[in-house]
Amino acid sequence: MKGMATKKKKKKPASRKKAARKRVAKHARKRPAKRARKRPAKRRTIKRKRPAKRRIVKRKKGSAKRTKKGSAKRTKKRPAKKARKRPAKRRTVKRKKKKPARRKTAKRKTARRKPARKRAKPAARKKKKPARRKVRVTARKRRPARRRPAAKKKPARRFPKAPAASARKPVRGFSLRKLAARLGPSIKPPIEAYSGNKPYIFASYSHKNIKEVFWCIKKLAESRYRIWYDEGIEPGNEWPEEVGRALTGCQLFLVFMSPAAMDSRNVRNEINFASSENKSMMVVMLQPAGLSEGMQLQIGTVQTVNKHEMTDTEFLEKMKKVLDPGLRL
Repeated sequence: MKGMATKKKKKKPASRKKAARKRVAKHARKRPAKRARKRPAKRRTIKRKRPAKRRIVKRKKGSAKRTKKGSAKRTKKRPAKKARKRPAKRRTVKRKKKKPARRKTAKRKTARRKPARKRAKPAARKKKKPARRKVRVTARKRRPARRRPAAKKKPARRFPKAPAASARKPVRGFSLRKLAARLGPSIKPPIEAYSGNKPYIFASYSHKNIKEVFWCIKKLAESRYRIWYDEGIEPGNEWPEEVGRALTGCQLFLVFMSPAAMDSRNVRNEINFASSENKSMMVVMLQPAGLSEGMQLQIGTVQTVNKHEMTDTEFLEKMKKVLDPGLRL
């Protein structure tokens, strides 16, 4: 029937592979084709023409030379080159080697005269003999007759005589002063030891380190500190009694420690006495020394100043900071 709408036939679904191919074909159609890149044209190199060489026409002498432009130049006559004369070879003359001249030896003067030159003399005349020189004859001195040496006598044996009693030298007595004078010059004490009721410092040291200790005592005395040391013992007094009194009256016990002080018996006794009296102690290490077990018990916890590791100015500044200002004058 004409008026009736016609039903469209349903298309069967294509397979998936075919659908994918169609999609790819559609997209491929839409993409424009790639244009080929134009390569840049090569630069043309223009070869320049070289200027033509001038032609030189050789003509006879006296004529003009014409160049390409037509200009004429007269050439001057050149003189013919003279052949150079080679210098003649020098003749080398071989000189004879001169023999070294002999030294002229002075001729001894003789009393004889030189003979005269021979001349033709008449036959009648006789030849005269030269006069002889008169020689004085003196009597020869007779030499004394040689004496034969006398036979040597054997020396008589001599025994030494016993020395007389008056000739014996008296034996000089031995003293410590003479021994100290031989070993070296005596060192004078730098200051007088303090004697009074005010607080002071007791210095303990070994006499082997006397130079370094006296320098420290002198510098501390210059900064007005009161110090007592064993040079303040008056002659005639007993040494241990004086040291014991000074130790009981001191406020600070200062020990100058070194290997020599470790071996000193007096220094050890002074340390023991100061520790028993409960005195405030201070140690100055003049030289590096390993303390023994007994010393470590007594000095191990005490304040120490290592002088051998400091300069002189640093040591003095350190002592001023550590020491009590009440020990000054």
